[in-house]
Amino acid sequence: MKNVFQWILVLLCALAFTLIVDVPTNKFGIPTNVVKVLVAVNLTVFLYLLARLIGRPMAGFLEERRETVGKELSDAADRLREAEAFRQQADERLREVEKEIEELRQRAQREGESEAKAILLQAEDEEQRILRRIDDELARRQVETRRLLAQETAELTAQLTRQLLERELTDADRKRILDRSLTAMPSPEERG
Repeated sequence: MKNVFQWILVLLCALAFTLIVDVPTNKFGIPTNVVKVLVAVNLTVFLYLLARLIGRPMAGFLEERRETVGKELSDAADRLREAEAFRQQADERLREVEKEIEELRQRAQREGESEAKAILLQAEDEEQRILRRIDDELARRQVETRRLLAQETAELTAQLTRQLLERELTDADRKRILDRSLTAMPSPEERG
């Protein structure tokens, strides 16, 4: 009975709609008021058929979807509870890890300080060894530099002497020096 009243209400709404909207003149000679009533009845029958043919399957689909969404919400609530429990476990584990990290940090700091002292002592020893090597290298280079200076001085002296002799020495002086050198050299019979 409730369903019939609903459709009567739909018919009245459709009739009110057709009264508000102008209906074009028809070619069959049907009065305009009758055409408006026929349009309202046609709209109501269309909506009724639409509700019967599509509404019920749509309602079934919507009911099934409501149940699916309800089940998904229930599953989501279960997963949320599991996630909350997991989060609490993770928080607890995180606190434990942070505690372990703090202990490791303190131990590493203690070990680092002792290692720093050992490294400092080792560095001081290494510094002394390096300084000794530098002193040894400086002494060696000083000797080498003196030897090179002496050699270069001798070469320079010989070169300057040669230049001086070439400039100052006459051919007669050269011949006299050559003769003295030849007489000073032992003959092959004396050597052998």
